[in-house]
Amino acid sequence: MTQENAGADAVLGAAAGLAGGAVAGAVSAFAAASAVMDRLSSGPSTQKFHVEKDTVMQAGKVINDQWLLLNEAYIRITPKLRIVTMDGKVTSDVVNAWNDRLLFHDDSYASRIQAYMKSLESLSDQLRESAKQYGFTEEEIQATFKPKA
Repeated sequence: MTQENAGADAVLGAAAGLAGGAVAGAVSAFAAASAVMDRLSSGPSTQKFHVEKDTVMQAGKVINDQWLLLNEAYIRITPKLRIVTMDGKVTSDVVNAWNDRLLFHDDSYASRIQAYMKSLESLSDQLRESAKQYGFTEEEIQATFKPKA
């Protein structure tokens, strides 16, 4: 966790103590989710997998479809995550800290999701190239790797 994130967590924690009730529950849930995301995204993945001519198109379809689904969901949902006000129950500092952690900082959840989408896109592109090298036709490749929106 970065020092900025620790500061944001402290502000959010203070708000939980002051606001009580639903806001405290939301802040607690946010802190738990934050800890999980920190563990999941703490470093680059070193997983590798091998594809052959028999599996490159199947792997490509799975990766490409997941990238497209995540990208569509990200575009649809991310603008809705920004908190504008909390009905005067918490200060603007809390709202700003929340928005920074969710959306605006370089290590925000939105930025982490973007990085993950970029890695899926890159892997999809690599699998597309592998399919070409294995001799699949452009029509077969286009049918598997749907055009990017």
